[in-house]
Amino acid sequence: MGKNYPNVNEDYQNAVEKAKKKLRVLIAEKNCAQIMLHLVWTMRYPAELARGGANNGLDIAIKLLEPIKEQFPILSFVDFYKLAGVVAVEVTGGPEIPLHPGREDTPEPPIEGRLPDASKGLDRNGSYYCLKEYVDMGVLDV
Repeated sequence: MGKNYPNVNEDYQNAVEKAKKKLRVLIAEKNCAQIMLHLVWTMRYPAELARGGANNGLDIAIKLLEPIKEQFPILSFVDFYKLAGVVAVEVTGGPEIPLHPGREDTPEPPIEGRLPDASKGLDRNGSYYCLKEYVDMGVLDV
């Protein structure tokens, strides 16, 4: 069974490519790849900024990205943030990562507790990821 990615129209795909070029300049000039990767790994919903903890400092990344995002209102925030992470990896010499845009933004985060709880330790979270068909070492390497 093949992967099923969302379909996007040509205008959306063109916006992705143009935004990617602008993100490449921003991330290289501001030397902000690390915070972009932190954003894409941690942040999913604006409401999460107020939670603190792992989200501390993400407002800096969002402020850096805002001028570019405003130029591409067609892009969802989730696709735009993913794109920033992809570009951050590439700018730092990493591999080119395929991006499959088309995810829609949702207004509210899921109910607290649906994600693994870091305070429960690796044993519990490792089990969670194994159940979700992730490889333990892959989770740790990210």
